[in-house]
Amino acid sequence: MAVMDGRVSLRAAGRTSASGLIRRVHVDPASCPVLEWSWLVTRLQPGADLRVKDREDVGASVFLLFGDSGFLADPKPEPTLRYVWTNEAVPAGSIIDNPYMPGTVRNIVVRRGQPKAMHLVVDRRRIAEDFERAFGMPPPGPIQAIALFTDNDQTAEPVEAYYGRVSVFCGE
Repeated sequence: MAVMDGRVSLRAAGRTSASGLIRRVHVDPASCPVLEWSWLVTRLQPGADLRVKDREDVGASVFLLFGDSGFLADPKPEPTLRYVWTNEAVPAGSIIDNPYMPGTVRNIVVRRGQPKAMHLVVDRRRIAEDFERAFGMPPPGPIQAIALFTDNDQTAEPVEAYYGRVSVFCGE
């Protein structure tokens, strides 16, 4: 934990690793269509590239898992939407198939490059619209888990990110 902009935040610092924090939820994107979160990447891996398996690192990301993926104990290929903050290798708004789980995990580049100021920034997305853009169909059911994830296990380049509040808004 850390304090960023006077708010409690989760600090993630890569040490040639991949780490995440997962929380099981049950969110119907039809009735709760909006996801909002705050984040900041203070160190970003210049050699990362989401399109290339041996360089697929990310400064910060928010995963939405649709269905029970079994997580690491018994992994199952469930559709997963991942919002990412990465370097400038790909344009903002790009949808990129994950090279480790093609057809299952789709990345949406929300932010890229170093921030202009060292303050948490807030992003707000419409879940079902993003899922349909990424997968070409409506979400198959509720979101079963939300995960925060930072990694530098491929490039081994330093990375540091901060995560603030993650909220889902219903009835909007």
